[in-house]
Amino acid sequence: MKKSRRRIKNSLNNSKVDMTSMLDIVFILLLFFIVTTSFVQTDTVNIAQPTAQCVEDCNNDIQPLVLTIDDQNQISFNNRMIDIEAIQANLESQLVKDIKAPLIVRVHTDAHHYAMVSAVDQANKAGVSSVSVANWRE
Repeated sequence: MKKSRRRIKNSLNNSKVDMTSMLDIVFILLLFFIVTTSFVQTDTVNIAQPTAQCVEDCNNDIQPLVLTIDDQNQISFNNRMIDIEAIQANLESQLVKDIKAPLIVRVHTDAHHYAMVSAVDQANKAGVSSVSVANWRE
């Protein structure tokens, strides 16, 4: 009986697991994931928010154009509802009167970002000299 216990004890002490192959596989996988990782750079939109000093210093002769986006993502310009694709055409028709007119996009805090980004993008395409975004809550 004593001999069998010693054999079991000795066999447990002498058993070793060779970890070399597992470490090789781990390093190969690590290198694979590092090499195949792609880094995505996102495009950003620079938006200048109006400041209190700008309101005082701005020329009072030029009336800004105001585009409003409500909480239901409905867009209004000159007190009438317009479609999101019609922003550029409406702005171009107003810029004929005054080419230097700035645009203020009033965005409700619950509106989707898509509507605001689309409005700013179409304003830039229309040739608006200055686009500002302001938060708005009823």
